[in-house]
Amino acid sequence: MIALILFTLLALLPVLVSWRNPYFLGDLKYSVREIQIRKHVAKLQRKFSSLLDRFLEQVKKHPQKKFLVFEDSSYTYSQADRESSKVARALRTHAHLKEGDTVALFLGNQPQFVWVWLGLAKLGCVASLLNTNIRSKSLLHCFSCCEASVLIAAAVCPNPEEVLQPPGPFSGAGEEASPEEVPGV
Repeated sequence: MIALILFTLLALLPVLVSWRNPYFLGDLKYSVREIQIRKHVAKLQRKFSSLLDRFLEQVKKHPQKKFLVFEDSSYTYSQADRESSKVARALRTHAHLKEGDTVALFLGNQPQFVWVWLGLAKLGCVASLLNTNIRSKSLLHCFSCCEASVLIAAAVCPNPEEVLQPPGPFSGAGEEASPEEVPGV
């Protein structure tokens, strides 16, 4: 008999509490969610995880899963790891890069950009990304500002002589042409 009364009171307790305090259940949900978020944030603060760390974790978990799809080719996590390790070894051996060095990247939208960036991250180098649309003075200015010791550029450039040539009128590279230089004005 006493058990029946207790179970009835326990069943009616949420109704009585919500009647006296209509926001109690919402507040309770909020408090539980806040505790969950605080636990998650504390866990993240204990262990710093860089993009390279996350990439290497995925290489271990899913080595044969697609990592990158470019045009008609696809690359798995293990292929990307292998290629980036090759780049890191080559840069350490031939460019004598060490942790903390700054490297300027002048690469377009291609898989090699990812391999080089990951390779630099494995070496602990800072990658300074240069816009492939800039030319001449702007490019030289960006390179000097980033204080890079090495410049890595794409092997195939459509018009390599244009990269360091002064831009033409209305090139959009930041330098403006005077009216005398613009034909028809």
